[in-house]
Amino acid sequence: MKNTAFDSDEVLTDFLSDYLDGNLDKAERKSFEEYLDQNEDEKVFARKALRGKRALARLAKFRKNTSTSSVEA
Repeated sequence: MKNTAFDSDEVLTDFLSDYLDGNLDKAERKSFEEYLDQNEDEKVFARKALRGKRALARLAKFRKNTSTSSVEA
């Protein structure tokens, strides 16, 4: 995977984490999205991270549902 500014900038990485977790207020989110629009590598990385987070959430939900089903059986 290509290196991005997230690899060397701890503050930017914190913004990414907060962005992915939905912890930015409207102004911060807009500012971060403007940054991503101007920095393609970081934008691609953020998209991949968001897709990964969503996939992990679906997996956790699936596992919870299947473990509940096996307990009820």
